[in-house]
Amino acid sequence: MNSNQIFEMALGLEQPWYVSKIEMIKPTEGLQGQIDIYLDFERGFKFSGGKTHDTVERTWQHLNFFQHKCFLHARVPRVQTSEGKTETI
Repeated sequence: MNSNQIFEMALGLEQPWYVSKIEMIKPTEGLQGQIDIYLDFERGFKFSGGKTHDTVERTWQHLNFFQHKCFLHARVPRVQTSEGKTETI
């Protein structure tokens, strides 16, 4: 099992979501370490609500992972509904 799979399990991710990349900044004197976890979804996945129109980049701060700040970064899909509206998943 690799680190991406461990974080997928810890975050409770399910298909189509997965961890695409993890970057870690080690703590230095006076500065807290940081973990950046990048999430993505399987290309071509059809979300309920409509066809994927485009994506937007979003970032959220998650709970700290031990002494490291933790941030989630995701390419979030927007779908076009049958009524012609665009909604974020």
